[in-house]
Parts: sequence; C-alpha cells; structure tokens
Amino acid sequence: MILLICMAVLRGQRLSVIGMFALLLLEIVALNLLIAINGGASNPFGAVLLIPVVMACVWLPRPVAVAIVMLSIAAQWTQWQFTPIDHSHAMLAHVQGMLLGFSITSVLIMTVVFYLRHRLAQQEHQLHDLREKQLRNEQLLAIGTAAAQLTHELATPTQAAQWLIEEALEKTHPAPAWLNDLNTQFAHIQHKLDHWRHVTNDVRQQRTVNLNLQALATDIQHVMQLARPEVPIHWQFDALMAAASINADRTLLPALSNVIVNACDAQKRVSDEPVSVNFTSRQRMFCIEVRNRGNSAHLDQLGQRLLPSHQGHGAGAVISNATLEKFGGTLRFQQNHNEVVTWITLPLSS
Repeated sequence: MILLICMAVLRGQRLSVIGMFALLLLEIVALNLLIAINGGASNPFGAVLLIPVVMACVWLPRPVAVAIVMLSIAAQWTQWQFTPIDHSHAMLAHVQGMLLGFSITSVLIMTVVFYLRHRLAQQEHQLHDLREKQLRNEQLLAIGTAAAQLTHELATPTQAAQWLIEEALEKTHPAPAWLNDLNTQFAHIQHKLDHWRHVTNDVRQQRTVNLNLQALATDIQHVMQLARPEVPIHWQFDALMAAASINADRTLLPALSNVIVNACDAQKRVSDEPVSVNFTSRQRMFCIEVRNRGNSAHLDQLGQRLLPSHQGHGAGAVISNATLEKFGGTLRFQQNHNEVVTWITLPLSS
C-alpha cells in the first residue's frame, strides 16, 4: 500500500528500482509488525502480506523481486515466535499450515507472474519485429513504385530513339562508328527494359524455377565483371555445388550481386586487397560468405531498414534482405576486427 500511495502522489514520475525495493521492504516490515501484535501467524488477515509480493513480481527486475519474495516468506515464518500457541495438536497444525500455505502461494504467484512477464516481453518483441517489417515493406513499396514509374516513362522515349537510330543507319552508308555504338547502347537499354518486364511478370505470378548453384555462381561472376571490373575478387567454390540447386526467381541474382557490389565499394574506399567470396553447400543450405575491409556502423540494422548516411541509404541491402527472406534465406552482417563479414544462406531445393 505504501508503494501505491507514493506512486499516486508522484503521479507520472516513475520510482527507481532502489526506491521501490525500499518502500516494499518497509511495507513488509510494517505489516509483519502489525500482524505480530495481533495474533501472529494465527491472524486470518496474514494474506495481506501477499500484496507486496505481487507488486514486486510485477514491477521489479527478477533478481530484486525474488529477494522481496524470500524476505516476505522469512518475515512470515518469524511470526511463529509471536503466535500464542497452546499445546493442542490442532492449533499447532493450523499455524504450520498457515505458514506453509503462505510460502507455497508466494512461490506460485512469483512463478505465474514471471511467466506472464516473459510471454508479454515475447509478444512485444514480435510486435516490434512486425512493425519493423511493415515499415520496411512500405519503404520497398515506395521504391518499387518509383522504379516502375521510371521504367514506364523511359520505355517510350527509348524505343522512339532506337527507331530514329535504326532509320539513320538505313539512310547513312557507310554508317559512322559512333552511330553503331549508340545503336548498341540503346539496344542494351531495351534489353534491360525487357528483362525488367519478365522479372515483374515472375513476381506477379509467383513463378519460380530450380537454379543450379554452379550456374548461379557463374552468373554472379559475370555480373561482377561488368559491374565492378576494377575491384579484384577472390572466388572460392565448393565441389558439391554442381549437383545442388535452389528454388527462386529472377530477382535472386540481382539481390546476391548487390551484396557483393556493396562489399566491393566498401573495399575500394580503404584497400586495394581483393574481396573474398566463398560459395559452400552444406547441411541442406547454400551459403555465401563475403569478406571485405572496412568498419561499418549499425550492422545489426543494415538490411532491416533504410539508414541514411553520406554513402547512401542502404536501400540495396534492404531489397536484398527482403528478396532472400522471400525464398527462406537470411542476410547477416558482422564486424570482425577490420573486416566486415556478410553471410547469405538459402535453403536447397529438395
């Protein structure tokens, strides 16, 4: 009661753990003295001593709450000294039953409240993860909408420009080299736009295929040779990859390549050493380990949300993480001395 009165007086202000412990301890001592004066353990109102036990288990950290429970039980057993007992067996059994019942009830209350606190903490953690995932999905939806709009707006002028170039090639004999190069570049852009439409159709129809790991690793190497030819990469392959495959769609290759591209960009800023990429297949999982030099902050949040910095917002890591989760995979980052280690795992198809 003393703690409740203090909390009511202070209103919105939260007491410290030491303050609540001192008030509960004072309440236990006061209640035990009051009961000791009025019959001791035989007093039927001894159950009021459970109130400090409940408040301690609800508001205090577990070790402090356990201390309050043990002190309350010990104080209740001291009532034995203040209880007027005649020599009848019935009265003695009644007092012993009161003390034992209080001890068992206190332990049961502590166990139940601790279990409920644990379950509540789990639900709050799950709700927090759900909110983080919802926020990430909203960010990805905004990025995807902007990308789709940009692709749609680029498609018409790109096709019109390519028609003009083709018409110029037909009318110009011989065609200058720069015009042929320009036609090649526009054809490449048109190919990328067609590829984007195929990827969009795969995602819309939830269409997946079995991808051979060896072929996937070769495709990643080819992408990296085009994307970051200036950064040396040390590739390591597992011999078991040739006979294994994973179930995914066309979004997997850019998601994996993007992780390695980010590692190459980070390596390029601090060192000329090669980036290490290790492909392994074990325990029904396909694993990619990427190591690069550097120090990165907020690695525990990278890939979970957008993190604005002078180097970008980490949108690529967020998209890669969401893509890997869609196929049952994981993306983890860890700082190991002066290295950033990235682990990618994907389940093998049965």
